[in-house]
Amino acid sequence: MASLLVLLQLAVAAFVSATSTTFSVPNILTPHNEFSPPFRVTPRNLGFSVASVSNEGYLHDDSINSSYTLTSGFQGYPTFCSIQDRSFWFAGPVQIQDAQQQTVASTSSSVAMALDFSHPSSIRELSPRPESSWPVIPLTPAEQFVSATYNQTYQFDATAHCSLINDTSALQFWDAWSYNSGLYNCFHTGGSFLVIYTLDPATNKLTVSRPAPVYQKEAIQYPYGSFSTLTVQGMTYLYAWDVYFPPSDDLGGEEDTGGNHRDIHVAVAPTSTIEDKSTWKYYDNRTGTFSSTEPLPTTRRSSAAIIILNDFSTEFANTFLSASIFYSEYHDAYLLVYAPIYPPGIYVRYAPTPLGPWSSPGTKIMDPTQFGYNVVRYALASPIFFQTDGNGGQSLLLTLSSDYQTQAFKVNFS
Repeated sequence: MASLLVLLQLAVAAFVSATSTTFSVPNILTPHNEFSPPFRVTPRNLGFSVASVSNEGYLHDDSINSSYTLTSGFQGYPTFCSIQDRSFWFAGPVQIQDAQQQTVASTSSSVAMALDFSHPSSIRELSPRPESSWPVIPLTPAEQFVSATYNQTYQFDATAHCSLINDTSALQFWDAWSYNSGLYNCFHTGGSFLVIYTLDPATNKLTVSRPAPVYQKEAIQYPYGSFSTLTVQGMTYLYAWDVYFPPSDDLGGEEDTGGNHRDIHVAVAPTSTIEDKSTWKYYDNRTGTFSSTEPLPTTRRSSAAIIILNDFSTEFANTFLSASIFYSEYHDAYLLVYAPIYPPGIYVRYAPTPLGPWSSPGTKIMDPTQFGYNVVRYALASPIFFQTDGNGGQSLLLTLSSDYQTQAFKVNFS
């Protein structure tokens, strides 16, 4: 099997347009169940008693003795996307090192595949290889023009797992950064944009497309979808952070591009028209109604938020660093798995619908300090990998990132 995998190479098949790419992927199966949850469920198995937590190690590619190492990590770390019987990892800038820690390839955005159903940290890096180094996320014509004219380079980061929108497609939001090629430390956020992945299982072709310029400017608009997305019965829910603490400017770029998060807001759109932002509607938790008028984050709108983090005794602790929302078949509930800034910990809340009401406070399911994490920069969860252990959600795939590398963990509920 290993020798066969060495021969399997990523091949760029065609550039469909300026904003899409299509390429071949290896026929590596990591089966999972497709979920089609109802909008309202009756939660069960909500003790969240953890039977075990196992460390699967850093994401690594044994074919070149390399860990999945980001060259720079402003926002994104490897994110998970399962389509049909393929399990992909998408990430922003990645460099690949050999056993002597010499860089052998790098790329501005990348994709890898999981090789083994039971060991999610074992991956095959597809894009950033010496013989085939190319970006997975294409530039738009406008970005290409700016790059050529103003010497601006673009960097893309994903901050949340993708979500299925039908049997063969998934969506994900990416954050855009730009910087002057001569002034590497001068970064500017461009906001978030939509990417759609489509897998043709008959030909093993994966198409990555940016169907429309769905940009959401950070500090001007809520970054709907950049925190989490969830498709339920033909509707896609796009979750967004509210910037709570005064933003930092430690990247040398524009003001109002950072900050911590306390509140979670949501928009919803028909999945079939997700690329048409005029079809989006915005939820106000205070009134329980949707509006076609996009709210602007000029002031903190805590009454409209579906979740306000209030687990802990201090204001600084009540802020999110990262979180994931998904449906768990085992719990028959929608789960929010999240990491606060302090104290270090991984917590879970549940709800009967994608809109809530959400349980409070959260239940702690993991102490990351036991694995050397004093601060967890990103903690992302998914119920997809471990279906053979029981119903989806009885075991979770949890990835923790803080040092430009990502470790995979398996959390088993009793």
